[in-house]
Amino acid sequence: MLRRELTAPGRLWLLLRLLDREGSGKLRIVVIEKTITNQGSPHRLCGQRQLRNLLKGGEGLFWERDREWIWLRSAAKVAYGLGVTRLTGRPVALPLSGLLGGIGDFRAHLYAAFHSGRIKPNGRTQAMPIARQTLRDLSGAGRASQRAYEQRTGVQAQTNYAVGEAAVPHLQEKRACQQGTALFTLKDSDGQQGRPGQSYLAWQLPNSYDGRHLQRPKGRQRRINRELKDLVMKGMPGNVERGAETTRCGRVFFTNGKLAAKAYGRDPSGDRYWPTSGKRPGGCQIWFRVGE
Repeated sequence: MLRRELTAPGRLWLLLRLLDREGSGKLRIVVIEKTITNQGSPHRLCGQRQLRNLLKGGEGLFWERDREWIWLRSAAKVAYGLGVTRLTGRPVALPLSGLLGGIGDFRAHLYAAFHSGRIKPNGRTQAMPIARQTLRDLSGAGRASQRAYEQRTGVQAQTNYAVGEAAVPHLQEKRACQQGTALFTLKDSDGQQGRPGQSYLAWQLPNSYDGRHLQRPKGRQRRINRELKDLVMKGMPGNVERGAETTRCGRVFFTNGKLAAKAYGRDPSGDRYWPTSGKRPGGCQIWFRVGE
């Protein structure tokens, strides 16, 4: 929704699915008007004119309608229409306040929900690092918008650093070509990496992010993915435009050194990283690496 700039009708679709308590997939338009446009309604979203605009804007992707009824499209068909071929991560619960607040709050919650879904349910406070550019490719939100969304929802970014080889001139030149301005020299006064006082090449990695939404079971997500697979293989009739799909790059970050070394052994074309135990002062995380 963020990437395709369809958050306004998408928000209405989510709210209508909430109001469809029987799960029939259809609602009377007159009931929708009373529920969503009345000032005293706990689910008020907008005025009547804006509702008409939203119903028109989402037709064919989020729902079909006539003068009396609206038929909601399933999650799988909406995902397919938005160019999503598989749901990844874990499902999360979006708060009602995120739907009924301003459209900026809704966009911020969609962005934050991605981070919430990446956290493993094993007690980790943050997911694996992810670059700002990757987040932009996925969501369509630039760096400034990402930071604004994080501030609105309370998502915390954790700084990550990698420690590499000893800081000698020929290695420093090679590493500078790879890491650019992220490269710096780290003096290991306490001997945590080797001999005390030795200097090492280090560089900043992409940030990690915590989550602000409650995770939900994956059972329904599996059913949606099965339906999505059928839609992708067979094609869905109608005039729904398919958006650009996002490809996944090779995995770079791992939970431990064994997995990182195994991945590097299969494909030694780049560095692989795993975190050290504990965090440094200031909340940053140091990562080991295996590579050339």
